[in-house]
Amino acid sequence: MKKLIVAAVMCVGTAAFAQSPTGTPSNPAPSAPSDQQLKGPTTGVEAQEVGPAIGDTAKKVVGADDKSKAVAAGTWKMKDAYSLSGTVSNQDDDDVTIARTGNLPAVQLDVRDQTVITLDGKTVKANELPEGASVRAKFQLDGDDSVALELKATSPKGAPKK
Repeated sequence: MKKLIVAAVMCVGTAAFAQSPTGTPSNPAPSAPSDQQLKGPTTGVEAQEVGPAIGDTAKKVVGADDKSKAVAAGTWKMKDAYSLSGTVSNQDDDDVTIARTGNLPAVQLDVRDQTVITLDGKTVKANELPEGASVRAKFQLDGDDSVALELKATSPKGAPKK
């Protein structure tokens, strides 16, 4: 008798769970939500269209393609700059590599037109910095680049001053 009751309960329970409150697609239940209720109100804009549109608008606002607007937006503000010190290990017109003390890795800083570079108090170009010169740098991050805002160098000891 117990087995018969358990079997009946299992059949009725399975049948109850198998029925959907929304019915079937071809025969929906009267209480089933409508397509509009299921999908919700629409704005007419797909989600994948929003991200790029925001990015493009943000670039236009801050002027990512225009260096003068980037300067006005704060890219070149010294108060937001990071600092480091070390010695010049390599240089050219576009970048300077600074070796740091201890186990710290060398840092390569991009040099741009707005970068202020001095050697012993005189304004110079990046390629005029002698290797081994002590340097204090202020820089900011611009995407993946470390951009030098200011490089203050002193000639290495024993080197003739310009």
